[in-house]
Amino acid sequence: MEHREPWIIYANFQSEVAVDLASHEVLEQWAAQAPRKIWLARPSDVLVSPVPLSRDFRRYAGELLGVPYDSVAVVTVPATPGVPMAEAVRRAGLMDELRALIAGREGAKLLPTALDVPSVALAAELEVPVVPYGPGGVGTSALDVTSRLNTKSGFRAVARDLGMRLPPGQVCRRDRLTRTVAELLARYERVVVKPDRSAGGHGVRFVSRTEHADASWERDWPAGLVGADGDWVVEQCLDVARSVSVQLEACRSRPRPMFSGEMRTSGGSFTGYVSPLEDMAEDSAKELEQWGMALGRYLARQGYAGPYGLDTVLASDGRLYATESNVRRTATTTPHVMVGRLGRAAGLRSPAWLIANRRSRAAYRFADAVKLLRAAGLGWNPARGEGVILYADAPADGVSWRYAVIGADPARTAEIEARLTREMGLLP
Repeated sequence: MEHREPWIIYANFQSEVAVDLASHEVLEQWAAQAPRKIWLARPSDVLVSPVPLSRDFRRYAGELLGVPYDSVAVVTVPATPGVPMAEAVRRAGLMDELRALIAGREGAKLLPTALDVPSVALAAELEVPVVPYGPGGVGTSALDVTSRLNTKSGFRAVARDLGMRLPPGQVCRRDRLTRTVAELLARYERVVVKPDRSAGGHGVRFVSRTEHADASWERDWPAGLVGADGDWVVEQCLDVARSVSVQLEACRSRPRPMFSGEMRTSGGSFTGYVSPLEDMAEDSAKELEQWGMALGRYLARQGYAGPYGLDTVLASDGRLYATESNVRRTATTTPHVMVGRLGRAAGLRSPAWLIANRRSRAAYRFADAVKLLRAAGLGWNPARGEGVILYADAPADGVSWRYAVIGADPARTAEIEARLTREMGLLP
């Protein structure tokens, strides 16, 4: 992710690529993570964020990166529920400010979090190219495949054609959902019900035969779920031993593997990640790589360029099953770049790392949390090549912290995390 030309780092979490815009509450929760995009920045870059960044966090990140915090311009876009971020930029009257910033940054390019039609239109209006596309711009087929492969049904169709093993299941319309659940429960003890367009476990339901009999699973769906009147996916609930993923970059020549790891989940929701992936059977590791490369070649043929991920589960029967693709920048993409930048500066060639989102027993301000880490000898130390980084800004509640741990190997990162748990009073 090295770059020389200035980037307009466009944190458009308000995008319908991953979740429908009607689900504005969950999008607002995700948008609170936008400050982490500062780890992509270099001097003369511009960060366009749906939430403000605290000065303490900007100073902290700038100090660790060796980038003066005030050398990166930050433009805050007040969120407008139900509309993409590009429209929120216009409604807030920020187009002239962006044009002025771009005018002073020769060769500037737009780096969107989610490649979607509104962000490409915004880039055209600002007369800047989109990273990593050239002068030819982003083709219609690239936008189409990005939208399609961020749905469960679209992924299942492509994955099947590419030879991936999938959990047994069906795609159905909302008016057939109850019947489809009943049909699959006749064959399997439990099923997973997924809205077609969802991410991070939003809207996912695990349904047993008992729960289906009393219809309890159909109550209290989150408002604005994509697929309420569209497609849903119902799959066998596998006995999962591990949830693993591979992250790659689609390029014109061939896909470039970036990293792999094991996902931490709770109730189907993503809570963390550990990399590199260890103790994987050789045949499963080979399948994971082959499937990821096949997906990248398919994306490149459609004109897509950039990061993507393939999520899978390793079942207790020892077989690997593909579950979804994420054709966008995900919760692991930016931390991975951060780890690479900090690791290289510390002379680390291939550091182990993990990220997590956990609650502390006591509330902290950002500056106080940093002081606690440093006093305990846990803060990132480039001389030792290890430590903890608070890679997102202070949580509004003071207790829901996102952190990363870097170390020489997974065993060392686990040791550091255990110490952090004790010092910061983190809950399981």
